[in-house]
Amino acid sequence: MAITLQTRNQGRFRGLIAWWTAAGILGVAWLLEGCSVGYIFHVGKGQLKIVCGTKNIESVLEDPEVPESEKQKIRLVQEAKAFGEAELGLASSKNYTRYYRVEQPPVAHNLTASPKFELEAHTWCFPIAGCLPYKGFFTEERAKRESARMAERGFDTYVRPVGAYSTLGWFKDPVFSTMLKYRDTALVEVILHEMVHRTIFLKDQGAFNEGVATFVGKQGTEAFFRNRGGLSPEQIEAMRQKGEAKRLFQTTMFDLADRLRSLYGSEAPEGEKLARRAMIFEEAKEDLQQGLETLGTTRYQGILKQEWNNAFLVSYLTYHEDPGLWEALFERFDRDLPAMVGWLKGLEGEKHPMARIEEWLAGGEKATNH
Repeated sequence: MAITLQTRNQGRFRGLIAWWTAAGILGVAWLLEGCSVGYIFHVGKGQLKIVCGTKNIESVLEDPEVPESEKQKIRLVQEAKAFGEAELGLASSKNYTRYYRVEQPPVAHNLTASPKFELEAHTWCFPIAGCLPYKGFFTEERAKRESARMAERGFDTYVRPVGAYSTLGWFKDPVFSTMLKYRDTALVEVILHEMVHRTIFLKDQGAFNEGVATFVGKQGTEAFFRNRGGLSPEQIEAMRQKGEAKRLFQTTMFDLADRLRSLYGSEAPEGEKLARRAMIFEEAKEDLQQGLETLGTTRYQGILKQEWNNAFLVSYLTYHEDPGLWEALFERFDRDLPAMVGWLKGLEGEKHPMARIEEWLAGGEKATNH
C-alpha cells in the first residue's frame, strides 16, 4: 500500500491495496516481503470499507439532503474528468462515478522516512506497485506507530493526512467528501493529477510519476479553465496569490536542500552536523515566514508549525525534483499538452525515464507526435 501527497495534504493510494484486496488478503500475504500480516489486514479492511460504502454519484446529485454547494463540486469533478479524457489524452475510466462520505477525516495518513544525513526517501517495496517512497495507513495510530519504529532505527519521519487517493484502475475511485472542500482550481488539479497516474505510471519511478502528474495536473487545470471561459476575477486573484506563495515555498525548499546536501557531504562530525542542520531548518522556516508576511498571505501556516526534517523535505522534493525539466519538455512540444502526454506514454517500461527525457532534449530530436 502506498499513499502520495502534495503540499495541500492531498494524497493517493497506489494499486497495491486494490490488487491484494481483490485477490484475497491471506492468499497474497506471503508475497509481501517485509509487510506484516497485521498491516495487510489493516489496509484490506480500510479499502473494503470504502468499496462497500460508496454510492452512485447520480443518486447523490438527486438527493435533496445533499447541499447544493457539494453537488456543484461533484459536477465540477465530472466536467474535469471529461475534459481530461477528451482534450488531454488521459485514460478513460469509470472513476468518479461513485461517492464516499468520509465520516472521520482524513481518509488516511501517509508516512515518509529518510536517513538523518541523506536527502533520500526510504522505500517500501510491494508487488504490482513496486518500490515506493511512502507508506500509507487508514488510521493515524498505525501511522504513528510505524513512524516511531522507523525513528528507533535512526530515520527522520514525517506523517501527513491524506484527503483522497487513487487505486490506479483496480477499483472505481470515488469522489471523496474531503475533496469537495477544495477550491475549484485545486479540485480540478487533483482530479487531473490522479488521471495522469492512471494514464502514465512507471514501476519503481516515484519522482517521475509524481513529477509528470504534478506538471500535467497544473497545466491541464489552466487549460480547463481557459476552455471553460476563463476564471472569475476572484479566482484569478486567488491563483495569483497562490502562485506567489508557491514560488516562495519552492525556492525555500530548494535552497534548504542545497544547504543540507552541502552539510551532509562535508567531513564534519555527526554531532556537529546534527546541530548545524537544526539551525539550517530553523533559518529556512524564518525565511519562509518573513517572505509570506511580505506577500501578505497566511498560506503554509500549518506547515510552519510542523517539525521540519529530512523526511518532510524529501516528501516535497518527490513531487518537485526538477520542474525545469518538465517545462523544457513542454516547450519542445510547443506547449501542446496532449502531445506531451502522448510521448510520455511511450516511456512505459523505461528504467531511467528522467535520464531518457534529458537525453532526448539534449539530442535536439524533433517532436513528431503532434
